[in-house]
Amino acid sequence: MTHDAAARLAAIVDSSDDAIYSTTVDGTITSWNRAAERMFGWPAVAAIGRHASLIVPPERRGEDDDVLARVRRGDVVEHLETVRLTKHSELIDVSLSIAPMRDGAGQIVGVSSIARDVSERRRLDEARAHLAAVVESADEVILSKNLEGTITSWNRSAERVFGWSAAEAIGRHITLIVPDERHAEEEQVLARIRGGEHVGSVETMRMTKDRRLVDVAMSVSPVRDSLGHVVGASIMARDITERRHFDETRARLAAIVESSEDVIVSKNLDGIITSWNRAAERMFGWPAAEAVGQPIMLIIPADRRAEEEGVLARIRRGEHIAHFDTVRRTKGGGLVEVSVTVSPVRDSTGRIVGASKIARDITERRRIEEERNQLLTRERLARETAEAANRAKDEFLAVVSHELRTPLNSVFGWARMLQSVEMDAASRERAVAAIVRGAAAQVRLVEDLLDVSRMATGNLRIDLQRLNLREVVDAALETVRPAAAAKAIEIATHVEGAPVTVLGAADRLQQVLWNLLINAVKFTPRQGRVYVGLRRAADDAELTVSDSGEGIAAEVLPHIFERFRQEDSSSTRAHAGLGLGLALVRHVVEAHGGSVRAESPGKGKGATFVVRLPLAAAPGAAT
Repeated sequence: MTHDAAARLAAIVDSSDDAIYSTTVDGTITSWNRAAERMFGWPAVAAIGRHASLIVPPERRGEDDDVLARVRRGDVVEHLETVRLTKHSELIDVSLSIAPMRDGAGQIVGVSSIARDVSERRRLDEARAHLAAVVESADEVILSKNLEGTITSWNRSAERVFGWSAAEAIGRHITLIVPDERHAEEEQVLARIRGGEHVGSVETMRMTKDRRLVDVAMSVSPVRDSLGHVVGASIMARDITERRHFDETRARLAAIVESSEDVIVSKNLDGIITSWNRAAERMFGWPAAEAVGQPIMLIIPADRRAEEEGVLARIRRGEHIAHFDTVRRTKGGGLVEVSVTVSPVRDSTGRIVGASKIARDITERRRIEEERNQLLTRERLARETAEAANRAKDEFLAVVSHELRTPLNSVFGWARMLQSVEMDAASRERAVAAIVRGAAAQVRLVEDLLDVSRMATGNLRIDLQRLNLREVVDAALETVRPAAAAKAIEIATHVEGAPVTVLGAADRLQQVLWNLLINAVKFTPRQGRVYVGLRRAADDAELTVSDSGEGIAAEVLPHIFERFRQEDSSSTRAHAGLGLGLALVRHVVEAHGGSVRAESPGKGKGATFVVRLPLAAAPGAAT
């Protein structure tokens, strides 16, 4: 090569836009043009003589070694896209072409490299890929065509809406999806596109692969090349079949609302009327022009305003209020009874924006219903009262007869024996004891009957004084222990050590506890268990009696404290009694300002009675 030729070649290399540099076979840089200086940041004087790994990122050095090995074998590597490192440690995307350098004998003595910065191209490629992904995944139909109407692109939504796959559609004329009667429309659109116009928001029809017509909203834009020339058109379309159907449905519903015999009104969440049908005009007297825009309080009576605020609060929570009977006010000031159903109104996102009301005049219906209900109620109450009275009378007479006769038979029998039979001293003593027991039982029955009579007439006497409930509990326990011992029933107690002082009548409170305890023993089987507890609970004394006995059925539990009420009131029942004890318990406890409740998990699972009495104030305390 002549000196002039070498100089021209050097000038070309130095003025190239591509980075051109060379290395020895061991990688030492031997030349470095200006483009290399610009691209990598190293001036030639700093780069020449250094190893080429100067511009190779550490993670790419293995790749670089492989390429150099190939070149040393005589291979040429073209358009290798990789990454290189600048002086400022920035990474740039490059396209490399690498070739061996030979001497006059053909021996490889070095390597020449040409590098082109492809970072911008990479960014453009990524941007195109991103846009392509957006187009492909868009819910809208996006397709393009050239100026002859040939389809050039077709996204997935186009496949979904029109039924043609991209492979089937691309390359075919756009009339593939244009109904015959719309071909002229398509020609007009193409003509406007050729003139550089944008065609926006056109509602039209297109055709699917199976010849079905689809309503679409379409916009068409010109596509230009790098010189600005129009070379085609992009089309964006949305299937509005559902929206059209919705519009038609809404129109039908509006007609139905307007012609309905029922009042149909809507309001926003601030209570402002937004619609008012003809039935509302007829019922309330305000025409729609006067009512719409007014607060709903226009038809709400003053004493019902809190009710309306409550309805609005429930609507804001998304609740539906069905068949709500209320009163509304007319333009003339009159009141009309209505049955109202209120539902939340939601926007397209599901957010509640108002309420719709359907109201029906029920004035006549309410009058008829009220008369009928009064008649039915009077008839039912009269029948129930008569039936209950007859039943209670029969049951109570049967129970009283049975309960009085049983001890009387014993007294009479032993008395006749004493009168007519010679008896030894032991037999005589047994007869007298039996007579005393029978008489005592009759005395208790008569006392219960008298107490019930006093209770009914308000003459049950209770003399209040300060007393320690523990003493009442001890006395009642002493009375009932023999009956419990006879059935081998364990009585467990838990009584607070400190005095539990109440204002009460000792005899009546002992009667309360005795009745509860004797019931517990009566209804607990042999070798069962009865528990008695006394404790302070806030400002009350709490007395508890529970047992492991027969329990109380759920349907009987609410009536357990009623007079003459027994779960089994037949003459063959297993346990004696008039069914008065628990009624007396409740009356006495309530007369002391307290309360009593019964609990039971069910039959066979025992029962618990809890009495609460107010604690007495300390002596001298303010009342």
